[in-house]
Amino acid sequence: MEFFRTIYRIARVGANKLVGREPHIPITCRIPLEFHGNDYCGWSIPKNFLAADSVIVDVGVGEDISFTQSLIARYGCRAFGFDPTPRAVSFIETLKPAGFVLHKLGLSGKSGKAQFNLPTNTQYVSGSIVNAEHLGGQKLEVELVDLTGLMDIVQASVIDVLKIDIEGAEYDVLASKSFADHARQIRAICIEFHHRWPEFGAHRTRTAVARLRELGFECAWGSRTTNEEFLFVRQDN
Repeated sequence: MEFFRTIYRIARVGANKLVGREPHIPITCRIPLEFHGNDYCGWSIPKNFLAADSVIVDVGVGEDISFTQSLIARYGCRAFGFDPTPRAVSFIETLKPAGFVLHKLGLSGKSGKAQFNLPTNTQYVSGSIVNAEHLGGQKLEVELVDLTGLMDIVQASVIDVLKIDIEGAEYDVLASKSFADHARQIRAICIEFHHRWPEFGAHRTRTAVARLRELGFECAWGSRTTNEEFLFVRQDN
């Protein structure tokens, strides 16, 4: 049954690309890869990419850190999480994952306080600073940092893997001056795009990918079943 479900998802993505509802993001950097995480929260990274002194930053933790835990288990490296969502904070405080430090902050294009919209359906976890039709059942004020602030907090000159899953806020982060200022200090980005939200659409992801390429990143992997999770790698590292 899972096989047929996978085939259906791949076919659906392909059909949506043909009619322009989904962006077509070509693989422009073909390198050996290894997959980490699970089917719900997983990405590929370059094979043998990390070491014990590597720095992982996981932005948008939610209630699944299988990707980051897999990296820690494989390489023995350290990881920093960023997420102000109350359920995500509770999840990490209960789990107490080894090698993982959580900061109760969000990432944005600029630092400061912002309104954070929790899901209308309380069965879901992920909130966003974006005003979306499925969010806003409850609102709270959170503290945000830009990439400059994030780099200061983790006190690293280089981020080896930056995972970004921040419910639509990724577009402003990638467009920001702060991201451009620090792009050369990031070796790889594992990102989830939210072009399926009616607030964004395929053109926002195409623009974001063009921005990444302009700053020296090339796409090395994309999920065939969702067309949302991607790996971008710097070519000058």
